[in-house]
Amino acid sequence: MKITELIGYTTLFDRVLLVFLFCVTGASIVLVPVYLPHGGQVRIEVDNKLLYKLSLSEDKIIPIGGLTVQIKGGKVRVADSDCPGKVCVKQGWIDSGAIICLPNRVAITVEGAAPAAKGVDATT
Repeated sequence: MKITELIGYTTLFDRVLLVFLFCVTGASIVLVPVYLPHGGQVRIEVDNKLLYKLSLSEDKIIPIGGLTVQIKGGKVRVADSDCPGKVCVKQGWIDSGAIICLPNRVAITVEGAAPAAKGVDATT
């Protein structure tokens, strides 16, 4: 079936809906990274045990077993790893989310900023 035949079967509502969905998708691609909070801390866990909890504002290089974690410019990455696929290295720099290295059993998670001192917050 050709594309011109498919267009012939669509109604005006179908076309308006398609344009609307493209607009929503485009807007979300642009706006979601702007409005999602970026992390302020990095949790590095090995074998499900917390090894480090560091701020993203401090530039550091941390060797952990078979991999090297680098924190720089508010982002974190696995700079080098001895695992076979190096998927964790290929993930690159992140400022939200997580990097997981299964062979080395390491989880690097970017969390929100450190909790503020006691006082008024968003829930009180």
